[in-house]
Amino acid sequence: MAAEHPYIPEDLKLPHYRPNDKGVVELLSVFFGVVGVFIVLTWVYSGTTKNPRFTFTQRLVLCWFVLCGLIHTFLEGYFGVFHDVLAGDMSFLGQLWKEYSMGDSRYMSSDAFVVSMERITAFVDGPLSFVTVLLYFRNSPYRYIIQLVVSLCQLYGDTLYFMTEIFEGFSHGYMFHPQYFWFYFVTMNMFWIVIPLCLICQSCYKLAKSQAQVDKLKASEYKAAMARHDKKKKR
Repeated sequence: MAAEHPYIPEDLKLPHYRPNDKGVVELLSVFFGVVGVFIVLTWVYSGTTKNPRFTFTQRLVLCWFVLCGLIHTFLEGYFGVFHDVLAGDMSFLGQLWKEYSMGDSRYMSSDAFVVSMERITAFVDGPLSFVTVLLYFRNSPYRYIIQLVVSLCQLYGDTLYFMTEIFEGFSHGYMFHPQYFWFYFVTMNMFWIVIPLCLICQSCYKLAKSQAQVDKLKASEYKAAMARHDKKKKR
């Protein structure tokens, strides 16, 4: 019997499925267009601030966390709330998820791991991404701590996302399909492996450097105190 939906596996039961009435070009154009506008605004605004004055790399980091905040909070948050009705959802975000699910049908079947992972991502990583941006603009000493926390959560969640699908033999999508597998499943998710890894290394370096400076200062203060003590004893 022919599948009543376009997802893999074909015996996946989605009785409430309704096909999209928006094309893939429209869905992706609007999505990337909206995200692109916020990234451009962040880039432009971050270049106008005087205190703090951001470097090129810091401006890229700000754009990254704005992107994460938007996607985690709104797109993944939508899935976390409406996952059980997405197959028949005709809203823009619903149709966007139905298109992405061509690469991973676990989003249509409300897979327990995917729902749990996306809810944590939406309600923890999303807000913390915006907090990280705010801390950067305030030049807060906590910015690298929160950046480290968010990046670790992203890396851990995305690693589990890939590993669970590998463990199940890539059984939820069209294997090696140029759009559904390589673009949706691999490329769009690899960003949350590579970039968090870089930000984790940066955060660790900055925090270790700060701690080294504190240790050096304490050592200098100890030597000065010992010198004063020896001077008093000689008297």
